[in-house]
Order: sequence, then C-alpha cells, then structure tokens
Amino acid sequence: MKSSFLFLPVIILSLPVRGEVEEYVLQPGDVISINVVEHPEFSGRHKIRPDGRINYPVIGEVDVASLTCAQLVKIMQGKLSSYVNNPVVSVSIEAYYANKIYVIGAVIRGGEYQIYEPVDLIKVIAMCGGLKNAKTKGIKIIRSDGTIITVNTAELWASAKYDTKKYVLYPGDTMFVPESFEIPWGLLSVILSVVNVSLQILILMTRLAA
Repeated sequence: MKSSFLFLPVIILSLPVRGEVEEYVLQPGDVISINVVEHPEFSGRHKIRPDGRINYPVIGEVDVASLTCAQLVKIMQGKLSSYVNNPVVSVSIEAYYANKIYVIGAVIRGGEYQIYEPVDLIKVIAMCGGLKNAKTKGIKIIRSDGTIITVNTAELWASAKYDTKKYVLYPGDTMFVPESFEIPWGLLSVILSVVNVSLQILILMTRLAA
C-alpha cells in the first residue's frame, strides 16, 4: 500500500498540463519594449530589423527573432548580469509587423483578416462565417514559423471544458479547415435505381431470347 502512494505523485507529475498556451514567436518588423526595473538607461522600445536583430545599449547586437518573449527575458537577464546586479527584465510586444491572419479551406468566407491582438480560434471561426460542415473533426493552425497544431473540434464545442487561451492565432498565422468528404446519397440512390432497372431489363431480354 505504501509503495502505491509513492507512485501516485509520479503519475500526477507526468500528466500533460491542460490549457498550455502556444507563445507568439517574435519576427522581423515587430516592435518590442524591454524594461529593466530601476534601470531606465537599459529600457526602451526596439524594432526588430529584417536580419532579426536589435541594437541594445552597451551590449550591442542581439538576435531576437524566432524567440518568445519569455526566452528573450532569460537571454537579456544573462547579458545584463555583467552590468546590473540581479536584473529584473520584462519584454512586451508594442506592435506586430503583420496584423493579419489567414483562413483557408472549408469555411463560409475564406481570406485574410485584420487583427489587432491575438485571437481565440472560436472567434476566428465566427469571423469567417463558420464552417461549411458542422461535423468537421479537425482544424489545423499553421504558425508563421511553419509549426502546425491540430485541433479536435469536439473540444471546441465542449464549452464547459474549453480553454479560450489554449488555441490562439497570432499575426501571420493561418487557420486551415480540411474539406470533409460527404457521400452524395441522392445521386447514389439514382445510380442504384438505374442499375437495378438495367439488370431487370437484361434479365427479361435473356428470358425472351431463351
């Protein structure tokens, strides 16, 4: 019995954390604000150049594109530790370079949409008029860096369980709804009826010829 209690925390720690949010990845053209507490000389706004870098006071060139804000905070804390004791750094996005998302596939109104902040997936579905097929099982979010996230639509409609912060589209992202194959039952019924009549005629002609 004692060993089972010891094993339980291991199981709990190994379970995936629900609602984990995909963080936005900085890209050239974004404007970011880096703030160092009690050190205004190291604080300021920076626009990420096409080469993915910014020119930072004293430190010089810093590669920031392809990093999340949290990753950049850790990097800046390391770089500033030579100049500031225990630097407290925060990074925020002041402006996105591409304020558009793209919607393609089996939706009512596909195309590009202007946004001014990250948008929840359900809001994006509403923006494009909804899905063509309500029984669509999966939606793909294609990040601007090429990363693909597959979303189970059953999770979206479970309002009691859905976390609105879990699936978010950022500027430059694309929502893709695959076309769902539907059996054309009406056409299939007509074809089967024609085949049935043709078989009956063939059988009748065979009997008459005998």
